[in-house]
Amino acid sequence: MTRNETIPYPNPLYSWYVVFVLLLAYILAFVDREIIALLVPDIKASLQISDTQMSLLLGGAFAVFYTFFGVAIAWFADRGNRRWLIFWGVVFWSLMTAACGFATSYVALFLARVGVGAGESALNPSAMSILKDYFPPDKIGRAIGLYTAGVSSGSGIAFIFGGAIYPKLKEIGPVELPLLGWHEPWQLMFIYVGLPGLLIALLILTIKEPIRREFLVSGIKPIASPVNQTLAYLLKRWRAFLVLFFALSGLAIMAYGIGFWIPEFLRRTYNLTPEELGYWIQWRGVITIVFGLTGVLIGGFLSDWFQKRYEDGYVRVCLLAFVVMATGYCLFTLMPTPLLSILFLIPATIGAAAPTAAGAAAVVAIAPPTMRAQVVAFYYFVLNAVGFFIGPTAVAMVTDYYFADESQLRYSMFIVATIVSIIGAALLVYNLPHFRAAAREAREWANTAN
Repeated sequence: MTRNETIPYPNPLYSWYVVFVLLLAYILAFVDREIIALLVPDIKASLQISDTQMSLLLGGAFAVFYTFFGVAIAWFADRGNRRWLIFWGVVFWSLMTAACGFATSYVALFLARVGVGAGESALNPSAMSILKDYFPPDKIGRAIGLYTAGVSSGSGIAFIFGGAIYPKLKEIGPVELPLLGWHEPWQLMFIYVGLPGLLIALLILTIKEPIRREFLVSGIKPIASPVNQTLAYLLKRWRAFLVLFFALSGLAIMAYGIGFWIPEFLRRTYNLTPEELGYWIQWRGVITIVFGLTGVLIGGFLSDWFQKRYEDGYVRVCLLAFVVMATGYCLFTLMPTPLLSILFLIPATIGAAAPTAAGAAAVVAIAPPTMRAQVVAFYYFVLNAVGFFIGPTAVAMVTDYYFADESQLRYSMFIVATIVSIIGAALLVYNLPHFRAAAREAREWANTAN
């Protein structure tokens, strides 16, 4: 037993409270991030834009600062107070979501979406680093698994809430707000989901900044590795890190490239009325929450179980989940009825949710302590740069420039999902032996530090 292992972790009950608060923040992030998917036809009509331009609002605008700011913020997270970083991030992205509701031009809405991404970039690197200091190695998979349940929970809540409320807002039509002027239903939706985030920000202040365990024994103040040193470390071990990052970016392409277009897919493919569309969108939200949580919990459990038996257990979980995810995402677009289509989102959701826990746990497991938050930030940089920039736009460009027919959206989604599934699975298989080597190296420097 190393000296570090003899030092007790924080009270388990309080540690799980921290996970719960961070989970709420992550749920909020995905509600604010994905509510725009329900507003596509009205934003397009109001601003007179194409699918490709809309895809940049869905993904590219959000990703501009989300990806680049994440790395810079992670450097501060490796040496500063992570709780305050999360607090100010939540405040900023909530205000920027509300600001989307005041946009009256494409440029203004684009810039507001950029602001949402900038604020959300503070969450994941800081939260992952905090959790690592609250939980022992045999519990971290489940803790990260519950935290990453915010992905499916936030997406599901966005669809349930939006599917129930937005048709009613459309019935009422434009509304004049005191001192703020007239607002279209899609603008009101942004305001309604943005402002409550300020309450979540106050909850962040109830959690404590944990002591960084790697430095408990030495008593040395943590010194974050320079960003260029972290990048050099990742490039030197690109087969272990970068191949894994790009493989799992397929999750982001599915979530943002396929997921963002699901409401429009349902509307265009099955000629649904607004009420019918709202009904199926709510069911999509229920499935996202129930089976997303199921997938995350399964992924967290399997991560801990596999990792006790295999050096590359986390990657094995990702590979298994990829097969399940690919089955659902590739086939749901081809179904003849909305019911069958929604049912095929069950394996898609389970398969996509499981690697969110396993993938993040894999990155944390092999990242050195002085650059852990930065490595996590680079991981999400790749996921979101690929997912946001390529995902929604790839689907839109196939629709606009290959089919040149909006009604063919389902086949654009099928093509993108199939290509991503094949490439992602192949990269994970290639990564297995290199991840094992990185895991052995991680154990060596952990033992040396203690």
